Amino acid sequence: MLRWALRRIGAGVVLVWLVATVTFLLVSLAPGDAASRLTDPRIPPAARARFRRDFGLDRPLPARYASWLAGAVTGDLGTSWTQRRQVTTVLAQALPNTLILTSLGLFLELVGGIGLAIVQLRRPHGAGDRAITLATLTAYAMPTFGVALALIAVFSYRLQLLPPSHMLSLDGEMAHGWPRLLDLARHLVLPVAAIGVTGVGAVARYLRGSLLDERTEHYVLAARARGCTPRQALVRHALPNALLPLITMTGMSLPFLVSGSLVIEVVFSWPGMGQLMYNAALGRDLPLLLGGTIVATVAVVAGNLLADAAYALADPRVRM
Repeated sequence: MLRWALRRIGAGVVLVWLVATVTFLLVSLAPGDAASRLTDPRIPPAARARFRRDFGLDRPLPARYASWLAGAVTGDLGTSWTQRRQVTTVLAQALPNTLILTSLGLFLELVGGIGLAIVQLRRPHGAGDRAITLATLTAYAMPTFGVALALIAVFSYRLQLLPPSHMLSLDGEMAHGWPRLLDLARHLVLPVAAIGVTGVGAVARYLRGSLLDERTEHYVLAARARGCTPRQALVRHALPNALLPLITMTGMSLPFLVSGSLVIEVVFSWPGMGQLMYNAALGRDLPLLLGGTIVATVAVVAGNLLADAAYALADPRVRM
């Protein structure tokens, strides 16, 4: 087990380096640079030249890459060109905001999807099952930004029940304790619902198929023969085994938890990792883009590693 973990971690380190290197080359070789974003005609050419010199844009590409890599190995991801702050500081401020949003969205996906799948399997192929299947397929097919805009149009502008954007209102930013938490909760409702609606359909459809397969297994039939009701056999015996594939889905959701949903964060002006990377891409902020890429890639590697380990713990056949 230890050798397997060390081998996977080593492969993950190489993957992080490769992804960061490709990102560095793609952004650096693209036409223009961060200084070209200074389009204000009042900015003199000397100021643009000083900007390139201060951030090393006038140096050859290999020298810039070697300098960045040497700093990244020691934990120094450089200074954000657009925010003039350390990249680690900027990421540390955005990451908790993303984790609050995405963890609640993922929780809604899993709980809602599992609940719908169990309801569907009470009477398979019945009217309720068909109605839920149609609803989940519709939710799964809908684009995230469409759901988000629809929620804003209905609950923010038509009914005026919930705020349409940002993480806190002006009063909430100045408040403390419960008033601040309540203001945060009101701002969370719509983006979490947008994430959950589009994800619940996938979980429900996936789990319904797994449960249908498990219902005909011998151990479920044996449980029914011992006197278990159909509901007990479904929840106590079939559901734990049907949930095993969801371990992989949950592990693969770790990058989403860390890197955030770019569409949701941009639509709702949520100050998280997704919106941060979006603004960094618009501003050609290479250090910030590379820092966010590294965080997302590490999350991908960690998610795969944790999913494989959890699957092996849950199913002894995988360990063999």
